[in-house]
Amino acid sequence: MRSFAFAVFDIDNSILDRFPLDIVTDLSGLGWRLKLSTLEGDVADTITKVVQEKQSVGLTINLIGRGYEKFTILSQWLQKYSLPTMTLALEYNDGVQVRYIEGKVTELKKTEKDEFDNLACAATFTPMTPFFLNIEETIKYSFSSVGKSYPFKYPYCYGKNMVENNEINNPYLMPVPVIVTLYGPIAAPVVRLLDEEGNSYNTVGFPDVSLQTGQYIVINSATKKIWFFDGVKRVDYSAMTNPSGDTFLFAEQGISKITVNLDTVNQGYLVGSWRQYGL
Repeated sequence: MRSFAFAVFDIDNSILDRFPLDIVTDLSGLGWRLKLSTLEGDVADTITKVVQEKQSVGLTINLIGRGYEKFTILSQWLQKYSLPTMTLALEYNDGVQVRYIEGKVTELKKTEKDEFDNLACAATFTPMTPFFLNIEETIKYSFSSVGKSYPFKYPYCYGKNMVENNEINNPYLMPVPVIVTLYGPIAAPVVRLLDEEGNSYNTVGFPDVSLQTGQYIVINSATKKIWFFDGVKRVDYSAMTNPSGDTFLFAEQGISKITVNLDTVNQGYLVGSWRQYGL
């Protein structure tokens, strides 16, 4: 059975808060539409670029029983997370997979309750992204006790050695944002994305940073923010990356692998996820 909810993402891409919806009807905008850039020819055109167009999602939220009270609670909840700094998403479970689309509720209409004590509220959700699967905490990368990092697809333990997954498989038309949390101890951390041939194409480094045990850095490429936790408070570190490299991590189409400069001295670890956009 399909279901809907509003969800709020935290800085590490985990779900911070969630508001399940009773019954949703009158849906629109759940499909997809592509926009083509072409060079027109005499007989045939040539496609130069393909992008997915964003479509507003229309839905009617049916608040059954104590509808006016529920409308007030929903409105106050949405108001709390309508700030530009908050990452709000519409969650859609069609019974096969749970997908999200980031954006804001830009309209919520209020009518009168019907004879069945149902308050039908037409709403518009304006998207900022395509629909995506939230691939949570799939990336795990750490230093093994024998002094090697093992980047295998499925994580498992063998004795004292930790084997991690560092593979990202992106079938989408465009690059997808990668979100990682890097824990100390590690000095001058550098995170890289490698293509299938092992060539680095995306590098985020912090040459002037030394993470101690209990400290961490979050690189959230979806919200384009970087946060540093020093053990007491969290501060914005978006301007602290190496200016000769990149600021955020975006996995290209195909299979990529993520690496970080861990060794016998820098024995921290990395946990990550990514948003798998899709049509």
